[in-house]
Amino acid sequence: MGPTGSGKSTFINVATEYNTEVGHSLESCTSEIGIIKISYPELSDCDIVFVDTPGFDNTHKSDLDILKMISEWLSATYKKKILLSGILYFHRISDNISPMAGTTLKNLRMFEELCGKNAFHNVILTTTMWDEVGEDLGKQYEDELIHKYWKNMMDRKSKTMRFKNDRHSAFLILAPLLESANKRHTLLLQQEMVDMHYQLLETSAGQALFTKVEALVKQKQDVLGRIRDEMKRTSDDQETMNVLRAEFQQLNIELDRTV
Repeated sequence: MGPTGSGKSTFINVATEYNTEVGHSLESCTSEIGIIKISYPELSDCDIVFVDTPGFDNTHKSDLDILKMISEWLSATYKKKILLSGILYFHRISDNISPMAGTTLKNLRMFEELCGKNAFHNVILTTTMWDEVGEDLGKQYEDELIHKYWKNMMDRKSKTMRFKNDRHSAFLILAPLLESANKRHTLLLQQEMVDMHYQLLETSAGQALFTKVEALVKQKQDVLGRIRDEMKRTSDDQETMNVLRAEFQQLNIELDRTV
């Protein structure tokens, strides 16, 4: 799992030597859940099944649609007594930390609520795109992720690893999951949907999505109020009005992508 363009499909291609579509922009290539089953005799006697999920900031589907899709798949497999050995959450190390205060951070929180604290130890936080940033700057970003944005998960035994676009680093990332393959845990979303019979928007992940919508609506109302105030002014500050209108339009786009 992870944002659009964070390297999920690339990881699967490298690890499996199977050619799935890879995006080279922030345009989503994965809009459905993809499943690839493969054998790694050098790593495990068991087959490994990769499940590639669309990012919550998908360009073709809203966050709500993505959450529905993931919840339906997780519920169906849970009812068949199939549990995940682990989850790889991908993040571009080349991203500046500042966007974590916006959509990326909100999507991370939704991911945390989907997993639940009891499953954090089965999460590997995987950084990608190390070839796009210097080692020192990348290490600075990595430290801030570990000690600030990922702290909740790291405190509960999540691991962080670097994917360097080669099979060796892919195998190093998979190794901890294979070692603990028999210690699988139910995700919170599975418990809430199947065991507790919650509706999707009643789940912790659903509530996180609702909180995101509320925040966007409030921001939109604030900008609209500033536009109205600007229209009442006698001075014709077209530059300020253009900035506010662009901000309002961007919030509309984010709301459409969310619900």
